[in-house]
Amino acid sequence: RSGGAQAVLAQAVLSALCIKQVADVPTEMLSDRDSAKLEAEVEANDTGAADLDCDYLVIGAGLFGLGFTDELLNLKPATKIIIVDKHSQAGGHWNDDYAFVRLHAPSETYGVMSQRLENGLPPCHGDTKERANRDEILHYFGRVVDTMVATGQVRAFFNSFVEPDTSIIRSCTSPTKTFQVSVREKIVDGTFTKVEIPVLRPPPYLVSAGATVVPPNYLFSLEAEFPAYYVLGAGKTAMDSILWLMSRGVPADLVHWIVPRDVYVINRSFCESPDSLERMLEALAEEWSTGKQGLDILEKLSYLSRIFEDHEPTSFKWALLSQTEIAELRKVQNVVRLGYVQKVGLDSITLQHGSIPMPAGALCIDCAASAFYCQKDRRPIFSDNRITLQMCLPSSHGSGSVWSAMAATTAFVEAQPMREDEKNILCTPVIASDDPELMLMGLYVDDKKRQHWERLGIYEVWSKRMVARGWSSMLDVEVDPSVKARAVAQSRQFFFAKMEWR
Repeated sequence: RSGGAQAVLAQAVLSALCIKQVADVPTEMLSDRDSAKLEAEVEANDTGAADLDCDYLVIGAGLFGLGFTDELLNLKPATKIIIVDKHSQAGGHWNDDYAFVRLHAPSETYGVMSQRLENGLPPCHGDTKERANRDEILHYFGRVVDTMVATGQVRAFFNSFVEPDTSIIRSCTSPTKTFQVSVREKIVDGTFTKVEIPVLRPPPYLVSAGATVVPPNYLFSLEAEFPAYYVLGAGKTAMDSILWLMSRGVPADLVHWIVPRDVYVINRSFCESPDSLERMLEALAEEWSTGKQGLDILEKLSYLSRIFEDHEPTSFKWALLSQTEIAELRKVQNVVRLGYVQKVGLDSITLQHGSIPMPAGALCIDCAASAFYCQKDRRPIFSDNRITLQMCLPSSHGSGSVWSAMAATTAFVEAQPMREDEKNILCTPVIASDDPELMLMGLYVDDKKRQHWERLGIYEVWSKRMVARGWSSMLDVEVDPSVKARAVAQSRQFFFAKMEWR
């Protein structure tokens, strides 16, 4: 990559980091549980590094790591846990996200089991329910960690990491400082599931010297005007970036949207309605046999929407949007459908199936990262003395955030007195896919998984915990049993048909 482009990218990254660490994170939101203070604490107690011990060593203080830790403490309060994270505070990838990002779904669906994220604030941006922004989420996770530490059962090492295949904690700020931890039970890896963010990696295409390509983080501090804005990518990050630009007065006709594949989005207002799960079950109980028929039913139901009505979506990014946001995105008329970006030049963009001219001095916003779709491998969640947190089945709990429910579910299973092979049957890791037809198979797959849980006699207890937290499942809603049976049967039929096609 050319020196000019690198300079622009470096400036953008620096701007993003400055935004993250100074402008957007009030001092009172920063956690004081960093590695330097813990080092001082150990020395004050005259405790050598080799004397650190715990039952579970949790790597990562994002949603997965904290969600697991919280539920394990709920079920086994005497457990001693050490949490380690490379960031200066809790929150995982939220520390690196662009400043204007918000949850897709209502705050009530996100977070750990024992603490609610929502603050009772009035909704904004035309929403009907509260949706936390990045700073509110970071503050929440900081509060979660502080609550855990206050129990005396948890210690948190920030600005630190665990050396691969060891239980040695090393400080990021003082690399010669290490702690050897004696782990009685298991090491829990909450960082295995990757989340690819534009600001943390170079663009996956060539950039000519002098071309201006920046991650979305740069937009928050944007002061100069540009002759045109090219948004590269069609996921939620791209949608957020377009909506941000237009909310700041950028005319829709100056926005050019590079859309490799059209996508389905979820209608947020549908998900927020109290009978949404019942209505989905009833719809899926209708007669359908192909993927298109099933998706058409969900679109007719207004669960799914497409941004551009005349273009058939072939991708699904699990993005939740309001009808107001969809209407705003439809104002963008300069939509390019020539595949993925290959090169950004000074006056043109080369794509898989052609190229387009670009005015000199245009700003390109790199939104081409894969988020959690970059994860291409999986491993058993429970393996000897290690737990590898991942997206797993059953996944039907968690109306807005399946990730929250999955972290708590893994901890619930870990707390049960059963064999490792039984635990792995209950929690089967899956790789996220943007194939929209896969959502049609989920009901059958989760129903099969529920049967395993019932045979082991723990489904009812687990399900009640999920529902009490607001993480409901279509399998648990009260509808006519025949409706549920038809919906599961339709999903099963499509599952086996899809497997044959593959």
